[in-house]
Amino acid sequence: MDSIVTLPLQPRDETFGYLCRRCLKCCHHKSIQLNPYEVARLARNRGLTTSAFRAACTKDGAGLALRQTESGACVFLGSEGCTVHPDRPLVCRLYPLGRIVDADGTEKFCHVEPHPQSRGEFTGDGTIADFLVQQDAHPFMRAADDYYFWLCAALDCIDEAGYGESANIPADAEDVAHDLLDMDAAIARHCGEAKVAEPTDIEARRELHVTILYQQLGADHRRTP
Repeated sequence: MDSIVTLPLQPRDETFGYLCRRCLKCCHHKSIQLNPYEVARLARNRGLTTSAFRAACTKDGAGLALRQTESGACVFLGSEGCTVHPDRPLVCRLYPLGRIVDADGTEKFCHVEPHPQSRGEFTGDGTIADFLVQQDAHPFMRAADDYYFWLCAALDCIDEAGYGESANIPADAEDVAHDLLDMDAAIARHCGEAKVAEPTDIEARRELHVTILYQQLGADHRRTP
């Protein structure tokens, strides 16, 4: 008789369901980190350029995390809930899940403990894969992976260049990095120099932006999971 082999459960096959009851507890005292795609989505929602959005709506104008009000609430929390819900960042879409991707592309999910007074409801309906579809998370996960793997490649370049704690890193390096991660500014500069029209579709702009970032490293540094 043939033996039966039980294959390990894939992360997205795990039973999972969650119903948000809009209690808004999760919208306070959280550091909502952003990547350039999420900044671009939110900027379009607000009718701003990514440069203007970063300056007005992110912590210290750096474009890396959403600003909070004095009460600790997300800057986009209104009386009825999230005012940018269609373009909310990935971390908000996944809550109460967390997603971890290793440098080799291995994907894992963790469970976040909700606020003690949360009215959200866990259910046994569906799987993590179903939940990701319900939250329209896939474009945001693709963008997160793109920027993460570019960061891995950038760190590899730094290692290859021999930069250490005492290395003579160019004085303008931080400003250059800030400008590169500003999607609208980077694309405008690139297309202006190439004398081509800028793409308008947000996904096409993401793809072009990632290409521009890799061009700064060299084509041979392109990384994929």
